[in-house]
Amino acid sequence: MKKIDDKELLFDLNVFGRRRSGLLSIFEKWLNEAKELHVVYTPNPEQIIQSRGNHKFKQALKKADLLLPDGVGLVWASNFLALFGKAKPLSERIAGVDVVADLLELARQRDLEVLVIGGRDYSPADYFAYKGTKVSWTAGYKSALEPTTKEKKQLEENIARIKPDLVFVAFGAPTQELWIEKNRTLLTKNKVMIAMAVGGSFDYLLNKVPRAPHWFRKLGLEWLFRLMVEPWRLKRQLRLILFIILTIKKAIEK
Repeated sequence: MKKIDDKELLFDLNVFGRRRSGLLSIFEKWLNEAKELHVVYTPNPEQIIQSRGNHKFKQALKKADLLLPDGVGLVWASNFLALFGKAKPLSERIAGVDVVADLLELARQRDLEVLVIGGRDYSPADYFAYKGTKVSWTAGYKSALEPTTKEKKQLEENIARIKPDLVFVAFGAPTQELWIEKNRTLLTKNKVMIAMAVGGSFDYLLNKVPRAPHWFRKLGLEWLFRLMVEPWRLKRQLRLILFIILTIKKAIEK
């Protein structure tokens, strides 16, 4: 793993603790280096709970070069745990969708090849444009959990043909993180420089799903807006209760 300063230990994971503005220099450094794979994941409280019962997922998070706190709950938890000397406060929530937009702008400036794997109906063709950046796209698999041999071979051929500099994987957690870990050799062989698990980021960037108004985000209530727009998330949001319990246990443990 490549050393990055400004990481804080939180729930046994090294989470980026500074502001989003500090990421630009990290990404530029990665892109200026020789062709080497760098991996970015964006855990939130729900995923922290998932990782507690999924060893492979937990190990995948630990192997990332950069873990971004995509969930205001992580910031709140870090501040609470800091009161007990169990963590250092994270500076801010860093939304994965904003980081994806930053990377797409870097790709536009540097004329880099970008590939999105996963997501649904992003384009009737095999690419789409986002603010001047041409993005190759493949749905990847009909079922991300049960890909066929033909689908896996076709995706490998697409990656070899496109030779993307940036790969965004949108299978949803933890499938997308496990896919990246399983395919590190494939990505490295094709000289991918940054692979990032992005969930539904492109749903927001392409306006397929409305994003919370700025004031909702400012108050740390984007999760509530998403629940209002997509009530099927309620069952997933119940993991927040487990996250609160986990945080309290962490605070009082000897």
